[in-house]
Amino acid sequence: MPPVDIRRVVDRIQNLPTLPTVVMQIMKLVNNPSSNAQDVQVILHRDQSLTTTVMKLVNSSFYGYAGKITTLQQAVVILGFETIKSVALSATVFSAFSKTGRAEFDRSAFWQHSIATAVAARLLAHEAKLKLAEEAFVAGIIHDIGKVVMDEYAPELFDQVIAHAREHDTLLYEAERAVLGFSHAQLGRWLGTKWGLPYPLIDAIFYHHQPANAQKAPQLTALVHIGDILARTCKLGSGGDAKVPPLDPAAWSLVGISEQALRKILDRLPAEFQKADIYVQMARA
Repeated sequence: MPPVDIRRVVDRIQNLPTLPTVVMQIMKLVNNPSSNAQDVQVILHRDQSLTTTVMKLVNSSFYGYAGKITTLQQAVVILGFETIKSVALSATVFSAFSKTGRAEFDRSAFWQHSIATAVAARLLAHEAKLKLAEEAFVAGIIHDIGKVVMDEYAPELFDQVIAHAREHDTLLYEAERAVLGFSHAQLGRWLGTKWGLPYPLIDAIFYHHQPANAQKAPQLTALVHIGDILARTCKLGSGGDAKVPPLDPAAWSLVGISEQALRKILDRLPAEFQKADIYVQMARA
């Protein structure tokens, strides 16, 4: 099959959900050093549905404050801007696409894989003492978003990719290259740009299979790269294939943790993933 022009997929995409204004404003506030908790509260209060979702998530066992945070002010002050941004953006991504999916691509298993990658990336950031834990979490959630775009808007092309991956026992990423000539990482970058996501998140989406090439956020991309591998190793959800990608040595150097620390994270990951069940439920709702 000759390569498919990525525009053939992009041109099909009609009525693609946009990021809510509230989420866009929160991202801007987080990146503004003069912003304060009151600013974030004011913005969040403009979207009651998102506020309710934020309160539900921050009161889950995943953040360690189960049932203890009673006001939005507490949530913003205790958890911090980055966590609020992470929660708001994750919730929005889950709601942007249909939940049902198709028999050829298990959307529920896909989101479980994405959440497991996010949890692993967050654990890695903490272990490596990198101040990227919440950014790593949301980057993990959206790292494979291009697969959902393809599944939703070009299912017959995606079916060919899935069939090729199964027949040749290869990674979906490799099958995309072979069948289409482009990958979900490129589609994800297109979506991230269209949504106006911060450049570090776009970098993590585009380069998560090749962290050595990351331009804006090499450490963040490396966290997602390793997190993806750990999630696959633990068989938490499915990214659409049953393969575990090879670890890029550059990612290991960028994150800078020991093999012992990595094994510890691998042991902890299934239990930490269970704590993130609130995210799994939201992805299915």
